[in-house]
Amino acid sequence: MAQGSVRIGKIAGIDIELHWLFILLILFFIYLSPLLGLIWILLFICVLIHELSHSITAMRNGIKVSRIILLPIGGASVIDQIEINPSIEFNISVAGPLMSLVLGGLFGILVIFMPPGLISYIVQYLFLINILLGLFNLLPAFPMDGGRVLRSYLQRRMNFYDATMITAKVSRYFMALIIIGTVVFVALPTGYSVYNKEIILIWDLIIVFFLYEGMRAEEDNVLIKRETAGLTIKDAVSRNYVVVGWNEKADRLYRLVKTKQEHIILTKSPEGTYCLVNIFNRKLISHSMPVSDLAVEMPNIQSSSTIVDAVSRIEANQFRVGAVLRGKKLLGIATGQHISALLALHMAGRSPSRKGFK
Repeated sequence: MAQGSVRIGKIAGIDIELHWLFILLILFFIYLSPLLGLIWILLFICVLIHELSHSITAMRNGIKVSRIILLPIGGASVIDQIEINPSIEFNISVAGPLMSLVLGGLFGILVIFMPPGLISYIVQYLFLINILLGLFNLLPAFPMDGGRVLRSYLQRRMNFYDATMITAKVSRYFMALIIIGTVVFVALPTGYSVYNKEIILIWDLIIVFFLYEGMRAEEDNVLIKRETAGLTIKDAVSRNYVVVGWNEKADRLYRLVKTKQEHIILTKSPEGTYCLVNIFNRKLISHSMPVSDLAVEMPNIQSSSTIVDAVSRIEANQFRVGAVLRGKKLLGIATGQHISALLALHMAGRSPSRKGFK
């Protein structure tokens, strides 16, 4: 589960998570008005459909999607790949906005044939919000879908690093325009009340915050990828773990942890995939329970994988740990902590020659 988000369920094998701010806004709008709360919940469903469109398109192109995080200004489908073929990235990116525009069109048609009233008002609002969601996500700025569309277009003429950095620069321009426009709107006399201006100001600040965080994440990923060229996940391998049999009983786990002083336990499935044994699982109520009931899927990463690609797969995993293999042989494990330590030392060693890296 991502930091700052709560898992609420699973659809088509994809974990669905709500960012804490999304939950806070739902509660806030319910407090202001049950109607606003209802509209916000319906908006949540529309955003979920938008993100599922991204995820299903990705899975149809052979890309694994681990979870969807719903944010106040949209959502994010978390995949275990950093660099994607430009044409595939284009298809994945446009799928969500197109779905939102289609939903908006359907709600617009419904409004035409509905009698005036509360339900008509809600449907009209959903028409407007889906159209805005589709158009807003097409803006050429990270982390919006339009930013990825722009990068996929630029990649046809330049490398991934340059395409990402140019898109990040465009993203900064859009954030500046939002800030300038908001300041002008609040400062100039208009027909809006001070209360409405404050709401718009807060909302625009939230939008800029998420745009900035998403843009910086894209920049950091591509910068680290460039700076760690030649560094593979085998350089971050740790052997601080134990492996138990698939059919071992849970009562052996305590003895292993006590005698081996290792708290990461792995097991190998009948299909040959290494899994993490979740000793914190609430189902661990019987000493006779087989380890297979506690096994959790974890990334099985080939040792030749780059650090950035491996990080992407490990970050998509709930426990932030991956099994590192050479062929079918287990070399060790890699955790977020191991990789962070390796990157810090690597970057420190390269710092004199890294001009412009921030």
